[in-house]
Amino acid sequence: MPLTNPTAGDVHVNVPLTNYAQKYLQNADNFIAGRAFPNATVAKQSDKYYVFDKGDFYRDEAAIRADGTESVGSGFNLSTDTYFADVRAFHKDVTDRQRANQDAAVQLDNSATQYVMHKLLISRERVFATEAFGTSIWGTDFNVNSSGAALWNAANSTPIEEIRNGKRTVHTNTGFNPNKAIIGRGTYDALLDNDDILGRINGGATTALPAMVQRQRLAEILELDEILVMNGVYNSAVEGATDSMSLIGNDGMLLYYAPSTLGLNEPTAGAQFSWTGYMGATQNGMRIKRFRMDHLESDRIEGDMAFDFKVTGADLGYFFSNTLSA
Repeated sequence: MPLTNPTAGDVHVNVPLTNYAQKYLQNADNFIAGRAFPNATVAKQSDKYYVFDKGDFYRDEAAIRADGTESVGSGFNLSTDTYFADVRAFHKDVTDRQRANQDAAVQLDNSATQYVMHKLLISRERVFATEAFGTSIWGTDFNVNSSGAALWNAANSTPIEEIRNGKRTVHTNTGFNPNKAIIGRGTYDALLDNDDILGRINGGATTALPAMVQRQRLAEILELDEILVMNGVYNSAVEGATDSMSLIGNDGMLLYYAPSTLGLNEPTAGAQFSWTGYMGATQNGMRIKRFRMDHLESDRIEGDMAFDFKVTGADLGYFFSNTLSA
């Protein structure tokens, strides 16, 4: 009998680790939809809100008043617009047999909750990208590729000049300077590598600053209060097919004005109407619940969210498209 008996394989039976498992769960910070527009918590799924006519407020109509005469006067027009908070939902069932037979590292109930939440975050981000991050949505579209300007990942590009022009355009049309930007990941990377911007961030050297510091410096250069970068990714392939991974937002930049909170006397480019009147919903219109499915011998973990991303002031937004070379 060999002196090496028993072998290493004989004295150990492989079992799953209890302190490590590989799970692809994106950081919630990758998703910007919930932070893009100020949130309006609403009691009903649909309703109206008032819109004061901008032109009436900005018209110069005051005049010299002669002695013994009336002052000039006028009125302003008032209209309404609507929102409708669609309910989006997703669930994952955990069977009694699965729960009884699971290894410790699987943590089925916790994993199912994370799975459902992740699906909802991806869905909300893609809805936002469709509703607000694209062309033919905002007051002004600027196609960098067809404008004659250099693409922003080209050596001779001038994105600062073009962004300032965008800010000036919005201000001229509304009286409000854009204070925020949402930038696709590819466009954001191109801006950080742009010679003009790089020189202003750190004197022209290759940057080694932490990501958050770089973003803050870029916001300072562009005179913005906040920059949000679309880092969310999703798989467009159906189950069983080869994964097809892509960024939800890669090429483009939305420059816009939005206050931190909604009010009666200040406009906003967009608003997130969150139906908190929906039973158990949180401030962003989201809820998670667990309930018994006896006929399946399972517990269902279900999440839903009720919201409407509404462009309320298209003239307060300026969208840059086709900023990158293929």
